[in-house]
Amino acid sequence: MKSFKKIFSFFLFSFLAGFLWWILLLFNTFPKKYYPINPSHFSENIGIVVLTGGKNRIEKGVDLLSKGYGVKLLISGVFMPSEIEAKFSLEKEKSQLFRCCVFFDQRSKNTLENAHEVDKWLKENKDIKSIILVSSYYHLPRGIMIFEKKIKSKVKIYPKPAFQNINFRNQFFFHLRLISSEYLKLIYTIIFIR
Repeated sequence: MKSFKKIFSFFLFSFLAGFLWWILLLFNTFPKKYYPINPSHFSENIGIVVLTGGKNRIEKGVDLLSKGYGVKLLISGVFMPSEIEAKFSLEKEKSQLFRCCVFFDQRSKNTLENAHEVDKWLKENKDIKSIILVSSYYHLPRGIMIFEKKIKSKVKIYPKPAFQNINFRNQFFFHLRLISSEYLKLIYTIIFIR
């Protein structure tokens, strides 16, 4: 019985220590190291990849494309392209971008499938040498981990959160649930995704 308590205590401590590391990564290390995007660092061979599934992701990707941070945009996930195009059709400049520079992948239902479809897109667009990966703040670390493991094309990945500044006070428990769920997915990714 004592050995079971010791083993349980060890796993509980490890889990909680890992969760604290995860919080530190999300709110301290990641923003300082990865989030700043300076357009002067980029060449013309930048692609923007949006992983759908969260608020403001598509808007952020379209905004980055319209500001010249990239030359092509891939929106990857489950959505209706016609709805997205209709949303931006009122703005002439963005409407023109959709005709020349926006690509859609509707097959992906999770991050692993996103990585597979993005890899195929990169093989078809060999001019793209690096990508800006747009997703939610809590999803980006795992997204990068999966992309680095699964994308065979050698591209540099620049993460960009859909929202830079988040008000946690108003929706504390909502964000805590998202962060906790993503932590469990991160553990699964570390252990099982090769």
